[in-house]
Amino acid sequence: MNDKERGIDAEALLHRRTILKFIAGAPLVATFGFVVSPLFRYLKPTMKPGNFFQAADLPKVEQLVRFQWADFPEIWTCIPFLLPKTYVVFNPEGHEIRKTPGFIVRTAKNEIVAYSRICTFRSHQHRQQQPVNFLMNTAELDCIAQSKNPVLYCPCHCCLSTFDLNDNGRVLGGPAPLSLRRMDVVFDGEYYIVTGLESDGIA
Repeated sequence: MNDKERGIDAEALLHRRTILKFIAGAPLVATFGFVVSPLFRYLKPTMKPGNFFQAADLPKVEQLVRFQWADFPEIWTCIPFLLPKTYVVFNPEGHEIRKTPGFIVRTAKNEIVAYSRICTFRSHQHRQQQPVNFLMNTAELDCIAQSKNPVLYCPCHCCLSTFDLNDNGRVLGGPAPLSLRRMDVVFDGEYYIVTGLESDGIA
């Protein structure tokens, strides 16, 4: 065998080794892709896997909720409402509408604020979301934290968390670890409009 033939054999051997390395490495690359894709979709939710560079599929408010000052005739007027939001999901329609329950309140400072009614006690999230109730006088229930001001409280017997309406929904008592989630309210000169939820928290 001359030098030319030996060179051809060595080149063919190198070519075969390259192909074998590619075949052996392909499953590792595919496995890495399957592992990383859910992480990317957690960091930036998208409808389709691999679409990391498209806009995140965040919930969108389906219909704005409006109130007028006349709807709040006195301090601590509390009005329940539902905020419809469109979520991108894997179903034939590609989306579904979920309604987040909320309360909009006129505080002692004559501010109009809104909160999600979903209790922040994590245990509820594993079963069914538990809405909180409005209570003008905490003395009516001795099983919850007492306050001089009206509160929102969770009626679930395993929770009974109480939230301070006079202090940004802060937890007054109970196992709930977080304040109630605020909702964004804007005033356009005529209406108080609930435009959505704050960007973090439950519900």
